[in-house]
Amino acid sequence: MNLIIANKKIRTKDGLYCLNDLHKASGADKKNGPSYWMALESTKRFLETTGITVVKNEGRNGGTYTEKKAVYAYAMWISPEFQSHVIDAYDALVTGQLEEAQRQQSRQNAKLEAKFLTDAIKYDKKGEAKHYHFSNEFNLINKVVLGMNAKQYRIENGLEPNQPIRDTLTKAEIAAIEHMQRLDTGMIELGYSYEQRKSELSRVFLTRHNKALCAEVKRLES
Repeated sequence: MNLIIANKKIRTKDGLYCLNDLHKASGADKKNGPSYWMALESTKRFLETTGITVVKNEGRNGGTYTEKKAVYAYAMWISPEFQSHVIDAYDALVTGQLEEAQRQQSRQNAKLEAKFLTDAIKYDKKGEAKHYHFSNEFNLINKVVLGMNAKQYRIENGLEPNQPIRDTLTKAEIAAIEHMQRLDTGMIELGYSYEQRKSELSRVFLTRHNKALCAEVKRLES
């Protein structure tokens, strides 16, 4: 994920951030250029005492790259208001990275546990399970969480016919899918009918996941 400030992408290289891009994001006032800040005795002392890395790259896509602490110091030198924007951007970046890690973990859990659901279906059908028994069960979960089956979801979101839809779901969606899949497996093993499973999955989804999904949609659209 990228660091975005004032709708401008801040380039990174080897974990360092480009001060030139920070300068552009601040409004590109000449007096606030990185070279002016770097020339200050206070900046030199700050960089020396902290041991912060500064790398200057030449060429068309060059610039001055440094660590996050120096980015904060440079932003504060420009203005307290700009530093506040930078801090907010870092917070958003960290939050996004954490959410993506959680989404990936839920996706992996759902993928690994899918075998338990298919095994439960095979056992329930006493070895007579057809391909549609599996697709029907997974689409039951899709309909509860997404409001549509896999085919409808692909069409709605412009996906390829065979593209796995779960790789495209949000953190809240895949977390709900993971939970519903685990719950459905248990109900099949306990002998619940299709209609009973549908009713119970819908009830649990509304009480446990619907609020989080609505909040996520509102946040993503804001």
